[in-house]
Amino acid sequence: MKVLLTLFILIVSTQAAQLPPKWRLEYNYGLVESKYKEFQDTIVFTPTNTTQQTDYHQFIFQYYFLPPWIDFSMGLNTTGTNTSKPEDETKHFQYFTAFMNLGFVLPISDYWNFKLVVERFFTTMIVPGNKFGFRNLTGNQIYPEVEWLPFGSDIFFQMSPYIKFPIWSDIGGRKETTAGLKFKFPLGSARNIKFPAYAYQTSILLKFFYSKMELTFERPGFISSEISIEQIGATIGFNF
Repeated sequence: MKVLLTLFILIVSTQAAQLPPKWRLEYNYGLVESKYKEFQDTIVFTPTNTTQQTDYHQFIFQYYFLPPWIDFSMGLNTTGTNTSKPEDETKHFQYFTAFMNLGFVLPISDYWNFKLVVERFFTTMIVPGNKFGFRNLTGNQIYPEVEWLPFGSDIFFQMSPYIKFPIWSDIGGRKETTAGLKFKFPLGSARNIKFPAYAYQTSILLKFFYSKMELTFERPGFISSEISIEQIGATIGFNF
């Protein structure tokens, strides 16, 4: 009996050692080009159309409540803390987004990850002299997120294109679409964890992405503004 109990403990311990923890932290740093457009249907408003190149910071904390079905995420993205272009400082802006969400995963395949996300977000802009932009926008949105792992997860690196697109928002018809390509280089021995749990491996990340956010921004006593922000960028990061 003691021998069987010892073998059982060893087997359970071995299996547990092969699994990543339920939580992960991710930090990404890179460069991004951001194009901001703002328009009002009035002759007294001068349309804004500015493009800048800045650094980009992204922080993400994620935790599986019920692996691999339900996860919780929170994080923030910020651009514009170090602007290289344009030289005209009156056209510079910082774009900041924070979020927390619940993701409901459908792990139907080792090669596909489908997730329905319910998210609470806060986003704002910091502009010298408040000459354009919007501030302190808070709301909710729902979107699906799709990731494809064409070569599986049991080789020395993973490549996965991904996309998320809006299906509902309660703020100004806010629509935010993101598409990208991610390369993940796992560190250590746990290289054959199945998709989507492989996301929790310690690894180095390379990302290339495009995003576009559109909304109608309304303020009491003002004519509403039609706003869009497009970003294209590349980052390197660490997942642990």
